[in-house]
Amino acid sequence: MHLNHFLVKFNNSEEECMIKKAIQGAAGACLMFLAGSMPAAAAEHKSLLFPQYHFEDMNKTVWVESTTSFSDHPSNNLGETVLVSGNTKVKLTGESGTGTARLEYQGKTWYADENTLTDKSPEQRKKEAEEAKKKAEAEEKKRREEEEKAKEEAAKKKAAAQATSWSGPVLSPSAGVVQGPSGRETYYNLDMSGVVSIMRGMGNNDPYWVRGDGAKMLGDYVMVAANFGLRPRGSLVPTSMGMGIVCDTGGFAAANPTQLDIATAW
Repeated sequence: MHLNHFLVKFNNSEEECMIKKAIQGAAGACLMFLAGSMPAAAAEHKSLLFPQYHFEDMNKTVWVESTTSFSDHPSNNLGETVLVSGNTKVKLTGESGTGTARLEYQGKTWYADENTLTDKSPEQRKKEAEEAKKKAEAEEKKRREEEEKAKEEAAKKKAAAQATSWSGPVLSPSAGVVQGPSGRETYYNLDMSGVVSIMRGMGNNDPYWVRGDGAKMLGDYVMVAANFGLRPRGSLVPTSMGMGIVCDTGGFAAANPTQLDIATAW
């Protein structure tokens, strides 16, 4: 059926004005504007033909997310516009099925894209943004820690493999200086209580003990002194006596950065 002539009644002049603007210049269309309420059939035709002018009524406070334009007509190209700053509070009075919102702003009816509005206040959005930032930072910190832990574990495994596979000379009271898997090795016998205290302060709570061959141990590792610039305190290093943990340093480190001084009871 060709709908060249159809009957429409309007509830108010604003509705009539919008329809007139929308169909202005349309060839062959003939509207008869009559007073009174709109017949159901005509109302149905209006909603189908002009869905952008059909709004579901509501009364809700919303905010403009960022600076945007409001129009005084549902079709932006037919109306005048006004620029509205972000975070401006307005009243939402209706929504269409085409994504257009009807608003009350400064005592006048305006229209805007629903996507430019939010029902969250600036304070709530700021709080949520801060929480999201904190969550992202915490996740990034956790990721870096896990990555660092994985690197440390890989380094430990590599060092352990080097230590267990060592088949060269082993440091002993009679062989006071040897060339071990990590370089020159010597030994020293001093009170380790201060060194152990420092390691405790770093979070290492492994027991201190003396192995049967005289090596001073911290947990499963031989205690060694090294150049902190090359091997930081707490790092693992292969020695001829097994896997070592750097706990101390000494004057030798400046002259021979790769040298290890192993703590023993000899």
